Amino acid sequence: MKPNRQNLQQKAIKLANKIAGLSPWMEGTVVSTERVCGKKNCICHTGGQKHAVMYVTWKEAGKTVSLYVPKAMESEVRKWADNYKKLKELLRGVSNIQRQVLRLRDD
Repeated sequence: MKPNRQNLQQKAIKLANKIAGLSPWMEGTVVSTERVCGKKNCICHTGGQKHAVMYVTWKEAGKTVSLYVPKAMESEVRKWADNYKKLKELLRGVSNIQRQVLRLRDD
């Protein structure tokens, strides 16, 4: 069965409603790494185990930018980044539906 314009628009509305309920979001990739801390007497300065840290990275003017994520916010920031990925998928879905509507045009 060939989809009609009304059915496609209903699908787009459903996706748009999912978008409205998806927040907050933040563009970026969560990156976990290890680093040496600022305490001079810490074992990490003498070759011992480094401290696990998290950053969020994104592109600005073609360059990668990183921002430190405090431990207390790690799970929250992961959720924001996950929500952004879901947002992109939903937007892509709406765009695909709108293309299908356009293909149904009456020439």
